[in-house]
Amino acid sequence: MKRKVVKIPIYFGDFIIILDNEQWKNVNGIYQHRLQWDRPADERDVAFVFDDCHMGYSRYVVCFKDRPKNSVIAHECVHLVNKLFKDRGQRLDIENDEAQAYMTSWFFEQIEKFFDGLR
Repeated sequence: MKRKVVKIPIYFGDFIIILDNEQWKNVNGIYQHRLQWDRPADERDVAFVFDDCHMGYSRYVVCFKDRPKNSVIAHECVHLVNKLFKDRGQRLDIENDEAQAYMTSWFFEQIEKFFDGLR
């Protein structure tokens, strides 16, 4: 398992990127008790996002089981931005979407750097 933690700018909190190429064995072992969904990650999932708040401190986690296509990264970035904005009480605004665009590109860039560093 490979893991990287990055501080989130402006909105604060941690962004955690995980590559678990053992069919989610490591992710399930670490986060199973904190996952807020009705089933554990399974072999069909390519990637997923969840938040892991601990003692009032926000952590946003994205997990992959292999190097993803850019379309998968973009998909997960939408989930990340929406979770972050919901937690911060910020509404998505289609007339003024600069904050949304900034965070989407920031999340994407962090994931891209993570996988570039694994080469």
